[in-house]
Amino acid sequence: MPCNVSHSWYEQVSEGCSVPVFHMAECVAKELKEAKLKPLEAGSPLRIGVLATNATLAAGFYKEKLQNEGFDVVLPDRATMEHTLIPAIEALNRKDMEGACNLLRIALQVLLVRAANFIILASDDMRDLLPPDDPLIKKCIDPMDALARSTIKWVKSSGQNT
Repeated sequence: MPCNVSHSWYEQVSEGCSVPVFHMAECVAKELKEAKLKPLEAGSPLRIGVLATNATLAAGFYKEKLQNEGFDVVLPDRATMEHTLIPAIEALNRKDMEGACNLLRIALQVLLVRAANFIILASDDMRDLLPPDDPLIKKCIDPMDALARSTIKWVKSSGQNT
């Protein structure tokens, strides 16, 4: 399911499917665990930020899956949501790409200041806002990429690649 918020209904969707349905947050958490990344401070857990829409954050599945793998989760506070993230999505909907990009950068910097090692861009709207050469992109994780890699691994391991 290539949509973050649709994973709120993961159980219901996966029950009726004859093929595996991968949970985007599980794919991200698994990749982060396998990467054996180092935290900012030795001995402390890796802190992963999550930027997402209110609906995705309210569903709680990113927080749950990341915490199950032993990560600390840094979520945007109310001020960050109200003054940067929601306005960024609104700017995007108005086709104000520069405004949306600048607001997203501020939201990312807020989570980095709060000691997030990496930040999951858990919104389909945000995934292509920053240009590939933006320095902040190095701290971002795109769940769609993790989902695609997990799907490819499954196809190769199941012998279904034709």
